[in-house]
Amino acid sequence: MVYVPKIYDWRYDCAPIDQVFRAGGTSTPGGMTVGGFATATPEVGGRYEVMMNFAPFAAEAANLNASWTVSRILNSAIMRVRLYKTVQLVAASAITGADVENGIPWANDEPWANGENWAWSPSSPITNPAGRGAEMFTADLSDIGPVLKIGHVIGFQSGGYDFAHTIMDIEYDGADVATVTVSPPLRRGLTTDDRLLYRPAVMVTCINAREVAGNFASGRHMQFGSAQFVEALL
Repeated sequence: MVYVPKIYDWRYDCAPIDQVFRAGGTSTPGGMTVGGFATATPEVGGRYEVMMNFAPFAAEAANLNASWTVSRILNSAIMRVRLYKTVQLVAASAITGADVENGIPWANDEPWANGENWAWSPSSPITNPAGRGAEMFTADLSDIGPVLKIGHVIGFQSGGYDFAHTIMDIEYDGADVATVTVSPPLRRGLTTDDRLLYRPAVMVTCINAREVAGNFASGRHMQFGSAQFVEALL
């Protein structure tokens, strides 16, 4: 029997005020020994990290979702977190010529009955297969032009799982097909049926959950401390 881990979606109204994605290195921070020495956990190939900071949660729904989230992360749950609007992502205006981060309305420029728009999820096709563990792949950007640059964060979906990577190098040919080098390496193989995602999500666990949960101001509102997440390898 194959173990399938439960993945929980990060509540959108618990949005951070800032967020940083860092490509995998050779280790992730660990704990502190009784002698006061910091420890680290080495990881083959390196896992990425995501750091987030938060403002106090004012609305009741956000406070309740924050309460739910605290219990999840304190129990080492795997969280799926969509990367929020940040300079690490390709700007919407570079892809569409307009700011559509809040979604796309119906053809009559009206939202759904619940006030929400269609989710905006731009992507580009993969042009050649790339194996699991590869650091390089190719994608066709001819529809939108050479908008990807080193330092941008992109991602993929495969089998219900989400993956994110930092672009470490990129080259374009005359038809705007990009040869992209990423870190961390590909966690799943790519085929020509896959697509590069410009608004990726990450699957992570929180490695400082008690610090995140430690600020509950006189029972009036929840406020998370600075949160540090590390990639969940699945």
